[in-house]
Amino acid sequence: MIKVDWTIFLQAANFFILMGVLHLILFRPLGKIMQGRRDEIDGNLQQAGALEGRLSADLAAYQEKLQHAKVDIANERKQFRQDVTTEAARMLGVANEEAAAELQAIKDRVVGEKEQALVELKTQAVPLAAIIVQKVVGRAL
Repeated sequence: MIKVDWTIFLQAANFFILMGVLHLILFRPLGKIMQGRRDEIDGNLQQAGALEGRLSADLAAYQEKLQHAKVDIANERKQFRQDVTTEAARMLGVANEEAAAELQAIKDRVVGEKEQALVELKTQAVPLAAIIVQKVVGRAL
């Protein structure tokens, strides 16, 4: 059986002294270290939350700028297409005017050449008619 005598009190006192010494030497510094880690982790979490909030705000601003840029690009593209269409129509009009002027010049030249050819033919018609008559009649006129 177990003997209960004065040594049990000595062992209990020894246990409480050992717990007090361990508390002073080990548990307090360990608790301070763990509390410091908790405080550091909490600070880091707060910083992460603040950074996440700023990042969300920056991302929203970026998305808004991107959307505005897309709208601006679409408007510029539309304006560019209108400008190109207007310029193409203007160039086509100029080309049509030049072609019409050149066509009129060609028609005028053809009319002039036609009149000149008619004058030449009329001047050559009388001698040719005389030659033909001589050949048909068989004698000189």
